[in-house]
Amino acid sequence: MTVDDRFRYIEPGSPMTSPDGQLVLYPTTHLSLDDNRPQGTTWLAPTDGSAPPRPFLQDGDGSPMWAPDSRSIYFFRTVTTGTTPTRELFEQRVTDTAAAQRSHLGAHDLGAWRLSADGTFFLVARDEDEPSGPSASTDATFVNEGSNGQVRYSWSNLWRYHIDTDSLTRITRRDWSISEFDIAPDGRSAVVAAQPDNHRNTGWKAELYVVDLTDGSTRQVTHNQAPERAPRWFPDGKRVLFTAVRLDRWENGNGDLWQVDVASGATRNLTPAHTGRFVGPVLSPDGSAIYVGSGYATARFPVRIDVASGRITPLMRTPGAIAGSWSADRRTFAYRSQDATNPPEIYVDVAGGSAGPIRISDLNPWIRNEIALGSVNVVRWRSNAGMPIEGLLTMPTESTVRPRPLLVHIPCGPGCGWINEFSLKNQIYAGLGYAQLSVVVRGSSNYDDRFMRANYFDLGGGDQRDVLSGVDAMIARRIASADSLALDGWSYGGILGAYILTQTKRFKAASLGAMVSDWTTDYGSSAYYSGERWFFGGTPWTNRKWRERSSLTYANRVTTPTLLHHGDQDDTDLPFQSMNFFAALERHGTTVRYIRYPDEGHDLHQPQHIRVRDWQDIAWIQRFVRGVPETAGPPSNR
Repeated sequence: MTVDDRFRYIEPGSPMTSPDGQLVLYPTTHLSLDDNRPQGTTWLAPTDGSAPPRPFLQDGDGSPMWAPDSRSIYFFRTVTTGTTPTRELFEQRVTDTAAAQRSHLGAHDLGAWRLSADGTFFLVARDEDEPSGPSASTDATFVNEGSNGQVRYSWSNLWRYHIDTDSLTRITRRDWSISEFDIAPDGRSAVVAAQPDNHRNTGWKAELYVVDLTDGSTRQVTHNQAPERAPRWFPDGKRVLFTAVRLDRWENGNGDLWQVDVASGATRNLTPAHTGRFVGPVLSPDGSAIYVGSGYATARFPVRIDVASGRITPLMRTPGAIAGSWSADRRTFAYRSQDATNPPEIYVDVAGGSAGPIRISDLNPWIRNEIALGSVNVVRWRSNAGMPIEGLLTMPTESTVRPRPLLVHIPCGPGCGWINEFSLKNQIYAGLGYAQLSVVVRGSSNYDDRFMRANYFDLGGGDQRDVLSGVDAMIARRIASADSLALDGWSYGGILGAYILTQTKRFKAASLGAMVSDWTTDYGSSAYYSGERWFFGGTPWTNRKWRERSSLTYANRVTTPTLLHHGDQDDTDLPFQSMNFFAALERHGTTVRYIRYPDEGHDLHQPQHIRVRDWQDIAWIQRFVRGVPETAGPPSNR
């Protein structure tokens, strides 16, 4: 695998099963260097594999939604009226090759849409035309006043879009921020998760409300000190399913599934003491079971949860990652399946079917036919105090040399962990002869809550030791060479990686992206609430740990040649954090390079920028770990 193979690669998105289970819709994306943007196609295929997938929606079409009768798909497409481009609602029949425009709203921000069960209307959460609060008529932002947060935000409210009349009718008029919502089975009411402000550190204020879709009246259903998320109506229209870690206070954790009785407000935890992390729950037609993405450790797979007993039954088993969607009767499951040595593809499984899973796509046959892939296995070791830690070990494609240079990958987060998924980047390094250790540090999700909470008031402490003890274990097993070590990480991976460099000189090279170098100056610009309540405790002026766990505090100790990346528009971890670390390393004579990427946020999206980053990473690691002279890098596509 090479860097430029990334631009041959086709990535499938999440499949959408038709309500009747007969069809599957799924998007694919590839990175175009010539256009310097991702290009996409949405495909339609029969779930029985009787015909090959065919292109259905155009590049740029988005947010597809099946009609309840499975005969058509609604989606949004950009149209130009005069000189102004707008996003409008379209509908395309599954038997047609062209779509019909349904809305003519001329709205720049249509918001989130959800179709009613009978297919007669959409419920829409739209932003107001202008922010409220001081100086709303100007472009000035009064931070955390009115609807503003740290940037210029508007309140959001519910509207009904009438398909037959192509019109929007306003339903609610409140100063609130709606994150998620669902329509009741009878179409008369909705449940929303909303908070009374747009502040970055007040997500715990989110509560569930029931909205009458006739008169717009609202009634608060939950009254807790913790956020409720992803509300979904039970089929009986009397209960709502939602996710939360706990209800009495904000706390870190994988999150449970709960139900609340909308009349009484009584709540019940449906999944106490479970393991893994739940994603995308849906209910059976009779409301007796929940179908949801779950899994454990580095694996992800679907499970069925019995509502009455809480019993969790895996529906599939895999060492990799399976995620998808169900038909309305929950019998047909279209899903994306992958692991570290098998790129993701689309499959369909029908409950009780004798044929087994049916493969729908074959997107990257060139990998199977042309590329030698490295092997990947789960490895385990003990960290400090005997804490069991594991990771994914990627071994080189062709190498009899032992021990090998080792590249350590640190996960994002805190809480991301690593999942056994296909990684082009890891396979590139495998082809270059590197062993690679992707460490699942404590605090990562998809294990149990005890493991996720093991970094309580200890961010940068135990998880640092998890990384270093993993390196020691690979050296002891003669997998890694002690004098040929490197590390990389993005977001929290970059944060923890930088801190590790201040505590040890054993790494020969490092690549760090979108990092925070100083937690104290990150306090106001980011999400300080989790730092106060969970990761450090207190505030920067009451607890020295905010500075003691900051890499900038000890930047003069770093001797490892370090490559830094940061998007200029990153509002998660601000770019000055990398600039400060760069200036400190340069000031103390450490070899360092900092690459800034214009018009990029927390992650890179422009293919040309991705190519620069990947080429620079490889050249940097090769130069300082193996002594390979740095070349001019990739040719320009401009």
